Amino acid sequence: MNEIIILTAGDIHVSDINPRSRIDNFKETIIGKIEQLKTAAAKLKADAVLLTGDLYNIKFPMKNSHDLNRELIEIFNKFKCPVYAIPGNHDLTADNLDTIPSQPIGVLYASGALKNLNQEIINKKGFKVSLVGIPFTKDIKLNKITIPPKEDCVAQICVLHVYAGPKAGKLYKEQLYGYDELAALGPDIFVIGHYHTDQGIQWNGKKCFINLGSISRGVLAEDKIDHKPKFGFIKVYQENKDSEVKITVDSIPLKIKPPEEIFDLKKHSDEKQQSQNIQEYVEHLVSEASSKTGLATVEDHLKNMKVEKEIMDLVMELIMEARLSRQ
Repeated sequence: MNEIIILTAGDIHVSDINPRSRIDNFKETIIGKIEQLKTAAAKLKADAVLLTGDLYNIKFPMKNSHDLNRELIEIFNKFKCPVYAIPGNHDLTADNLDTIPSQPIGVLYASGALKNLNQEIINKKGFKVSLVGIPFTKDIKLNKITIPPKEDCVAQICVLHVYAGPKAGKLYKEQLYGYDELAALGPDIFVIGHYHTDQGIQWNGKKCFINLGSISRGVLAEDKIDHKPKFGFIKVYQENKDSEVKITVDSIPLKIKPPEEIFDLKKHSDEKQQSQNIQEYVEHLVSEASSKTGLATVEDHLKNMKVEKEIMDLVMELIMEARLSRQ
């Protein structure tokens, strides 16, 4: 029998800085989940592992330590199969793909521990599966995406970092693409990152969508702390050379601790409220600045406001990111 087995993992969001609502060692917890992925890949004799982007939680390179990168390089080098990853928005500065060489994920790519997925073919004695990666691109237009032809591959898998779900719409002011829109791109299987909520595994005709959400919990204020992380499992197989090629997909639950053992639930509630306050405040600043001279005015206005230092620091980071994106 010919078969190719692939495991997938949603947004990982590793960091050696604990989110404010966590009472565990966040980095150790996330590294433990990557270890679970490594063990599962070895046990199932996977031919590849696909990561959907947002390997890192903090966008700013200087806030991700060399020690964290060392640990990630060590663990990914121990996988018995190639590990492919596309860049997510948290792996970039100001959502700019040109910043990859100066980003922590660029270090992992350069080390060979991770492979930057553009286009690859898994070939087992002529039984081939095509892999295509679409990195995070702000305001991406689906009609601008070019998918290479499948050619003599029996199946094609596309990994992409976009908001997507059964129905099109808007999410956090970004476009939410419907599965029917993605299906028009051509691949047989879509492995989707960016949307932390588990959308499950769904078939749209002969097209499969694996959208299992982040494997971390409570990294961002809007994450659901009761989220049950899962890996994706794909098997493409053929009983003999004359039989039909079949695709099996499933999910593999991770071993996790209950929320009360890793979260300060009061802080988590406060964090959600603070996130809302920050959003409202940034919108106010933008409104103020639009009638004045620019970002310097926003900063002066900020200093005159009575705001918590943590909120002020976060807003200043958002302003800095906005400046970088305009360069």
